[in-house]
Amino acid sequence: MNQLQKYTWLIDTIRRTGKISHKDLSDRWSRNIDFSDGHELHRATFNRWRDAIYEQFGIMIDCQKVGGYLYYISNPEDIDEDKLKKWMLDSFAVGNIIGENLSLKGRILVDEIPSGRDHLTTILEAMKDNRVVNITYRPFKKERNYTFPIEPYCVKLFDNRWYVL
Repeated sequence: MNQLQKYTWLIDTIRRTGKISHKDLSDRWSRNIDFSDGHELHRATFNRWRDAIYEQFGIMIDCQKVGGYLYYISNPEDIDEDKLKKWMLDSFAVGNIIGENLSLKGRILVDEIPSGRDHLTTILEAMKDNRVVNITYRPFKKERNYTFPIEPYCVKLFDNRWYVL
């Protein structure tokens, strides 16, 4: 498990529970043999992850000291109001959940979704650099391709397909 997976596991676990003690977090972590190898989540490790999560995602994990030292996300609006951040965290969380349950791979059915892996990077780089890119397009039910320049303004994921405007 890489660091990003660990961070998203922690964020997702706290988001799902609302508030959780370090002991309960550590118990959940150690039960997840695929990620933890049965080891507990040490407080120093947890605190390093909290700091890294704040630096990388701007998500603050605070401690409620009254009533039992419970950890919670103190700025959930930063996730809920940022659709891209929410989508990204949710996608990583689903990936973690699937990774935790690979023994069920024959019973988890998914559709193939265009990932955007092949062309998304090129389009996003062109958007950042304000560059023109040439694309080749073939309409459905047509045999002829059309190549033309575009100046990509934005991309949108809709109905499991990437679109460029």
